[in-house]
Amino acid sequence: MATDYRKCPGVATFNTGSSVCVLDPGKIKAIILTIHGHKIPTEKTAEAFEKACHADRPGRIFPIKTIVEYAPSGGEAQTSATGYGPTKITSYSAKNDVWTLQDYDASLKANIMVAKNVAFDAYFVDENNVIYGMNDGTKDLAGIPLSGVYPGGQDWDSSGTEANLTIATMFKDYEKYIKNADVRAYDFDVVDALKGLVYVDLVSTEDKKYKLIEHFGKLDITEYYGELLQKNATTALPNATDVFYANGIITINEGTAELASPSVLQEAGITGIEAWT
Repeated sequence: MATDYRKCPGVATFNTGSSVCVLDPGKIKAIILTIHGHKIPTEKTAEAFEKACHADRPGRIFPIKTIVEYAPSGGEAQTSATGYGPTKITSYSAKNDVWTLQDYDASLKANIMVAKNVAFDAYFVDENNVIYGMNDGTKDLAGIPLSGVYPGGQDWDSSGTEANLTIATMFKDYEKYIKNADVRAYDFDVVDALKGLVYVDLVSTEDKKYKLIEHFGKLDITEYYGELLQKNATTALPNATDVFYANGIITINEGTAELASPSVLQEAGITGIEAWT
């Protein structure tokens, strides 16, 4: 006669040994956000990560750096007791960590504010070039699902504190993350390879003459990109011809002033910008 037996699921997967080389987590220096379900490059090179920062959506990765302080919040066990019975763990509290950036950036704050309801996955990069994520059953490191991100901090200087920017990450399921936590180690400077994009506008100053201006903050960055745009005008400005740069002015004699996509710009050596649409 068949008999059904049950097993204790906790004991079946439980051990207490230590690795022969225990991972020593370092200070987190950057966060990589991806659209939920998309992952960081499998190729472990700085070039692959720079390319991914400029990739077409939804495959693009969105780095946030440089982080200089970490304030953990939540993730504690929630307990309860019935009558005179023993205390038991019922769940874990929501995990909402706050990360302080090295520099205040109004453009970054505006972009994070816009994306407050986006379901991102997050990877965390420490000072030892270790990236923290999750094991999703595949060979590639998966991101940690977030329920949202939001900016904070101080918008102006005060008598005792400079303006500062913080980013909060809200874990969707902290217990699931801990049970499936995973890491990858890299042999190059990951933080240096990460290049977040800034929205820009090609602004007409007079007939056929333009300046490249950051959309948020209105910083004139023409001098940083003018020569590169002239040199690579065929691909960087695909709808323009007869392009010249001199003295902080980009001249487009024929066609329209429209930047190519970041993936095309990156291939031409022009990094860090995307046309505002």
